[in-house]
Amino acid sequence: MREGADIRLLALLYRKKMWISIICALAGALLGGGLYLIVHVAFAPARVYEGASKVYLTFAADDDGDAYQYYNGYTWNDLMKTEPILDKILDELADTEDRQRVKDSITADILSDIRLLTVTVRTQDPAETERILRAAENALIRFGAEMAEFDEIEVIDHGRAALVVVEDETVRAVVAGGVIGLLLSLLGLAFACVLDDSVYVPSDLEKRYAFPVLGVTFAGDAETGRQMLEEHIAHVSAGKTAIVYVDTAQNTVTIPEDGRKEDAGLILQVPYGSGGGKLLERWVREAAFMNREILGIVITDADKSLYRLYFGRRMISGAAGRKS
Repeated sequence: MREGADIRLLALLYRKKMWISIICALAGALLGGGLYLIVHVAFAPARVYEGASKVYLTFAADDDGDAYQYYNGYTWNDLMKTEPILDKILDELADTEDRQRVKDSITADILSDIRLLTVTVRTQDPAETERILRAAENALIRFGAEMAEFDEIEVIDHGRAALVVVEDETVRAVVAGGVIGLLLSLLGLAFACVLDDSVYVPSDLEKRYAFPVLGVTFAGDAETGRQMLEEHIAHVSAGKTAIVYVDTAQNTVTIPEDGRKEDAGLILQVPYGSGGGKLLERWVREAAFMNREILGIVITDADKSLYRLYFGRRMISGAAGRKS
């Protein structure tokens, strides 16, 4: 946690794992589109047919000579589902429909003008939709003739049943699935980076230990940085009777016999990106326990292309070693 995040290094490491995000995005898109199709095709609800009629309300005048205006959209929606309008609708249907079924199929709304009422009927059968809609129209006409609040209620637009078209959201489901897959992959990679204790560049070690990074060797290139590495090793090994190189990738943390001599100095060889940070800590503790001096650390088999991008082509030899 004390090391902080090296955004430049993380970006360079991510470039080789970008395929993971691409696969996750594609998998998320496929899953999102597939689930949408399964839900809306294989398990799609029954088709719904809708019809809407426009009804004009002519209000009568009250005792003060003003027109009644307390019938709003909520009032009409309740009236259509209760007595006496619902009873009139059922009378028009000659009891061929279930009361609750009719009640559930009807809605009434006033969009702006309180004199214009929209009556909507939804069922799963077009003939049934039109039959209930005609019954509702006739019931409202009868209601207007009986109620003192109205001079007249008339139908100005007879609705016809039509299939309710459900908007196809397949593209949105695919895009949403792809975005979610991409974000989850990025979150997973970020979490993996937090847990990664591997060594990639000298600064990874410099933030953890007080030992100098003597140099870096590169996979497939034995020459780059060699001269600087040799100079650094010669500098730190002055006065030592023995220099012992310790490969920290070994599973058995044991200082070699030569490294246990009183004047011997240890140089730890740390594999690039091996995930052996915790194992390296054990080597450091073992050296301290044996009272042996660690002269420095060498990063081995590093990725030359990453170093060129991280430090710059002209800086790579300078980054390969650091004087104590």
